[in-house]
Amino acid sequence: MTTKIASTLAALAITLFLGTAAAPAASAEPVAPAPTPALGSVAFCFTIPLGVFAFSICI
Repeated sequence: MTTKIASTLAALAITLFLGTAAAPAASAEPVAPAPTPALGSVAFCFTIPLGVFAFSICI
C-alpha cells in the first residue's frame, strides 16, 4: 500500500515538474499591432487565439 502511494506521488511530482519546465514564461509585454494597410486599400484581418499565442491572418 505504501509503495503504491509513493509511486503515485512520485508520478505526480514528475508530471508537475515537466509541466512547469515546459510552460512558457509569462510576460506583460503587449502583442505587436498588425501593420496598417496603405491608404485606399481594404484589408480583412483575422486573429485566431491559440492558448498563449495569437495567429493573425490579413488578406
